[in-house]
Amino acid sequence: MKKTILWLGLSVAILACTQTPKPVETPTKSDEAKVKYEKNLAVLKASLTSFENEQIDEWATSLDDNAIWNSATYGAPVGTKEDWKKALTYYAAEWDSIRLTNASFLPGIDSASHEPDGSVRYYGTWVGVHKSGMRTSINYYATLEFNSDNKVISASEFMDIGGLLNAVAPKKK
Repeated sequence: MKKTILWLGLSVAILACTQTPKPVETPTKSDEAKVKYEKNLAVLKASLTSFENEQIDEWATSLDDNAIWNSATYGAPVGTKEDWKKALTYYAAEWDSIRLTNASFLPGIDSASHEPDGSVRYYGTWVGVHKSGMRTSINYYATLEFNSDNKVISASEFMDIGGLLNAVAPKKK
């Protein structure tokens, strides 16, 4: 009986010390989307800093050559990388101290599955001083899609661009 109890105790001790290997976890689609999002977000933030510093050519390196741009301008056709670059060049020439304030960055989601897909959306308030001396502030929202090289391939912007331009237009007397 003593031998049985001894062997039973020894067996329990050995089994308690034996660790079962953990199964290798494969990344989920959500994990992959998070990694893509983080990379794309870093590209976006760097491009925003370039724009704020009026380095439009540097900003343009974040875009794929075939990127499409959906401007916030009423009635504007779908634009190209060059169209977008011209628009930002205009803002840089007309405004000083352009800054994005109160920015919130969010992962984009696939419209069918409602799962993160690596795209980026963000909103905030663009502030600056127009060359007329008028301080401006405009609420802004954008969505951006990226390719596997972390370059923007599609962007859609939402803001009251007409109201902004009307606010800084010379006033009729």
